[in-house]
Amino acid sequence: MTDSGATLLAAIIAAGVAGVGLIWSVVSFMLTRRTQRATDARQEWSRRFEHAHALAFSSDLKEAASGLTLIEALARERWVTDEDRATAVSILSSLTRVAEAPAAQLRATILAEVRNPAVAAALGRVAPGPKGRFEVYRDASGDYRWRLKSAGGHYLAVSEGHSSEAAAMSSLELARRELGSEPPE
Repeated sequence: MTDSGATLLAAIIAAGVAGVGLIWSVVSFMLTRRTQRATDARQEWSRRFEHAHALAFSSDLKEAASGLTLIEALARERWVTDEDRATAVSILSSLTRVAEAPAAQLRATILAEVRNPAVAAALGRVAPGPKGRFEVYRDASGDYRWRLKSAGGHYLAVSEGHSSEAAAMSSLELARRELGSEPPE
């Protein structure tokens, strides 16, 4: 093989490697972009769901009805998981008597869409009516804490201070699991 033939062969191999690299770059960009879109859509869904939740608990009947309508629409979106549906059912179960009838109907509709039969059965056994709720807040010293507030507005428990909101949420989830466990026999 001559020097010019070897150079041509090396150039062809280099072009092939560059082409494969370019294709890989485009594919990885598309995959990353798709994942980012899904993440962004999921975050937007969560933000809208929090807003709908706040509206559903409003004492203004129009706002409460708007909250229920939003929860219904959000429960049917593409990004919804059984965990999201369980959260929606839990929220709908804890509404006051003002919105009880529409909330009960919407609760049944969302409950029917839960894919896991065990989860659906457990959620179906939850009695409707106001319940206590957890709140995460920042105290005067800047620490993050959670507290459990009863349906009557009394604080039943307050956590220790945490340096980050994530640590407080982790502690809250642990307390939630413990409080939700079956009573000892």
